Amino acid sequence: MGRENIVHHKDLEYFEEYPAPVMQKIHAGHYTNINSTIPFFGPMLYFLIRAIGCENVLEIGMAEGYTAYYMAHAIKDNAIRYQMYGNMYYGIDIAQVERTIAKLSSEELAFKCYELDSMLLPGPLAGIKFDLIFQDGNHDKEHVVSEFKAMYPQLKGDGKGYWIAHDCFGPALEGFKEIKRMIDDGQYNMEYCQIWDVYGIAIMRKMEPDVQSAS
Repeated sequence: MGRENIVHHKDLEYFEEYPAPVMQKIHAGHYTNINSTIPFFGPMLYFLIRAIGCENVLEIGMAEGYTAYYMAHAIKDNAIRYQMYGNMYYGIDIAQVERTIAKLSSEELAFKCYELDSMLLPGPLAGIKFDLIFQDGNHDKEHVVSEFKAMYPQLKGDGKGYWIAHDCFGPALEGFKEIKRMIDDGQYNMEYCQIWDVYGIAIMRKMEPDVQSAS
């Protein structure tokens, strides 16, 4: 694959050192460089959101917009494929929000981004039901657990809502261990698995019946 197809100059170095033609094609049009802590999970989130058929997704901790690109594009593509015209990517962070908004706008994506401390959740997101929430913000235990408790009620139930927690073997380990303890103790009705790498990712599926479904 030619160098001219790569948008971000830093990716030239990455793929010259670690040739990966398929991954290069997937990432070629991205507006930012490959995130070294989550290089494979960005594309994974795109295909997971497509497979689930998500309408609304939330990212806690957008940073420079690496995974936002994949998540928001998946939402847009679902809207086209399944004629879901209200689909939306939501994202929050405490920094770089305007830059990420500009990047997503340039891609003509459906999104709403907020400069918001995750300790104040749900805030402007109150009342929105999410198919998938990707947690990758402040990794200390207090934030990780608080975010989970605040947004769990807004995650779809009946096995249709997914909570994806990054860094469950890394800096978010203590927070994830507490979430896992609460699930194991029966406080939250979820299935979960952890995928190992240096930082790791956990996939949790909410099994609790939705209030609307139970009524």
